[in-house]
Amino acid sequence: MAEAPERVIIDCDPGHDDMAAILLAAWHDRIRLEAITTVCGNASLANTTNNALRIVEAFGLDVPVHAGAVQPLLHRYDFPAAFHGPSGLDSAGADLPPATRAAQGQHAVDAIIERVEAHPGEITLVVIGPMTNAALVLAKRPDLAGKIKRLVFMGGSSTEGNVTPAAEFNIWADAEAARIVFRSGVKLVMFGLNVTHQTRLAQAAIDAVRAAQPGPNPAADIMQFYCGTYHAFAGADPRGAPLHDPCTIAYLIEPDIFAVEPRPGEVIVADCESYGQTLIDLRPQDRKHDTRTMNVDVAMSADTTRFTDLVTQALIWAAKRYATTSKTRTQGAA
Repeated sequence: MAEAPERVIIDCDPGHDDMAAILLAAWHDRIRLEAITTVCGNASLANTTNNALRIVEAFGLDVPVHAGAVQPLLHRYDFPAAFHGPSGLDSAGADLPPATRAAQGQHAVDAIIERVEAHPGEITLVVIGPMTNAALVLAKRPDLAGKIKRLVFMGGSSTEGNVTPAAEFNIWADAEAARIVFRSGVKLVMFGLNVTHQTRLAQAAIDAVRAAQPGPNPAADIMQFYCGTYHAFAGADPRGAPLHDPCTIAYLIEPDIFAVEPRPGEVIVADCESYGQTLIDLRPQDRKHDTRTMNVDVAMSADTTRFTDLVTQALIWAAKRYATTSKTRTQGAA
């Protein structure tokens, strides 16, 4: 008997690599995408929600979109337009068409609660933006920590940060929310910069996506913009740009792409230079006598070839699907 698909809610702030994660989930039959919930992060909530709707419509995905938290619990910051563009999903060529429908009326937090309640132990919450929505879910309903199958997230690092020397952006953007999640008791699987920087989308992969579908190809053009802004910031790298968010979905599809270790983890919220740091305890200790609480499974290494192949296949699928959906949309408007 075939294994049942993983039931997934993606909580996100699209975002170029968010788009890649959504498309990877939509493409693979190992994943059943139940809903997309949005949060402010890479851009304002209005923009991230609009971007999610544009992704869903452009690629013909049958999945509801629910808007969530307008701002972090306490932290305030300027949106990082230098990386994702003012819209949060800028392109180096063809843009996604404007959204023609609005998000669902139900708030993201309530949508997550409702689905977890309806399917206890079956829903994996994938958080690839700031953890504001997840924290509000667990603050409103602490008992759901035992009903969510697991919370797989892109955020933090066991080594360096990116927005500061200590902190990665998603955690830094709402460290108070992240601390609530880390202390909630929910099963956590962490994909931090220490592992996502090992995963790369090289120019050859983008060229393959472009070659697979002549004509307008936003799947290729949007990832081209993302790689370009990364190279402008970090310097040209023949390996390409790291694809952070799709790591979470790749793990659900092929867990053995990654080596994962249980570790104690905490989030620093003090008003200091370490604000937003994920403090992962990597000290070796005899597990038989170890009294530390291993509250987070931390991805430590990745099979980069398998990861890149998986994401490239999904983007090629998306490029072809966009062409089909675009043709249908054009015929419908005629």
